[in-house]
Amino acid sequence: MGTAWEEFLRGHFPGYLLPESQRQRIDAADAARFLERLTGRPQQLRLLLAASLLAANMDALREMALEQLPRLIRTLTARAEVHPRLWEGGYQGRLDVRATLARHLAGEPTRFVTRARRRRFDLPEQVLVRATVKRLIDVLTELRSARITESYGWSADASDCEAQLRHLLESTVLREVPQERPGAFHLRAAELARHPCYGLARRWHLQLEKLNTEDPGRLARLLSEGALVPMKDHTRFELAVAIRLLQCLEARLEVRQPGRWRLQRTLVMRGRKEFAILMRDDGAQVQLFYNQTVLEPGPVEAGSRHYFGHIGRMRPDLTLKVALPSGVERSAVVEIKHSAEPDTLLAGFHEAHLYRLEYARWMSGWPQAVLVASGTLAGAPRREDDVVAVDWARWVPDDVADGLLGGL
Repeated sequence: MGTAWEEFLRGHFPGYLLPESQRQRIDAADAARFLERLTGRPQQLRLLLAASLLAANMDALREMALEQLPRLIRTLTARAEVHPRLWEGGYQGRLDVRATLARHLAGEPTRFVTRARRRRFDLPEQVLVRATVKRLIDVLTELRSARITESYGWSADASDCEAQLRHLLESTVLREVPQERPGAFHLRAAELARHPCYGLARRWHLQLEKLNTEDPGRLARLLSEGALVPMKDHTRFELAVAIRLLQCLEARLEVRQPGRWRLQRTLVMRGRKEFAILMRDDGAQVQLFYNQTVLEPGPVEAGSRHYFGHIGRMRPDLTLKVALPSGVERSAVVEIKHSAEPDTLLAGFHEAHLYRLEYARWMSGWPQAVLVASGTLAGAPRREDDVVAVDWARWVPDDVADGLLGGL
């Protein structure tokens, strides 16, 4: 059982953010853009696919890596292959008397022929096993490098499985199996083989092939079922805060002005940067940006550039922009902290004040900056404070929502 905000997020993400027409089908480019905009990092679609696959198949991974593959390797079948070798002036090894005598009778008295046996582990089902083990290692390594397998319940044994697979591939006879790309012939051989490891390898191979999917329906299901898997706790909490704010603002505007407002979930739309946007029939807009720099820099960034040569931009967790038909615009920012630690929350409150200072010329309403915490706070927002703090249990207070929508 998760926390209240985790339960909320699972129930509303990402279907709430995806446009209605794309909840059932979404192409690979849109899916990749959706995740990259949420996380600020590329390759999130691939990580999602891999994490979702492993999360659903950890029992099969443990069985493969920790049980069946070690048993198979102890009895791995090899076929002997005899190779002749021609020597000049002497030889080492087992002499092939008949072939050597034939050389001498043919006028080559200094030539000798030996025969050596060589083990070959190249049965097609073994080739499939090796290729599958290598690919599993690559996927696990990629997820570990992205720090995805270190903090989720489903991934508790992922590092042990990776280490075991790597050991078996590099330090046993499995390394003598040829490296080939498996095809239908290898899959058929594994299907008919008696040892259960071959069947496991076959099933894993087919599952891993799904990582290359571009099927719109499957991508939509993955986003609906597993888009949260690769994300850290603090990222998931930020999304919960953003979605609840968006829902609250949408509901409040509908009560005030029924039928006049339309919500656009713009996260997957080409050429758009907003998390989402609320649009009124007269052109008024409420835009919500997630983890982006959208306001012009102020004194903090100017001083940082002048004194320290720092060219980076400040990046609020959420930026709310309100645009009136008259052309007047104002903004507010939200700093989000997934923590109950007083020092962390106090630092977040100071960050919110820093944003208010930086973007003061854009902030004419109330509140101008908000800290949202996952831990419980002692006090409630006060109207006389330009910067306020709210915990998840009270997010979004009615007076804060009304303040953010002031003038609409």
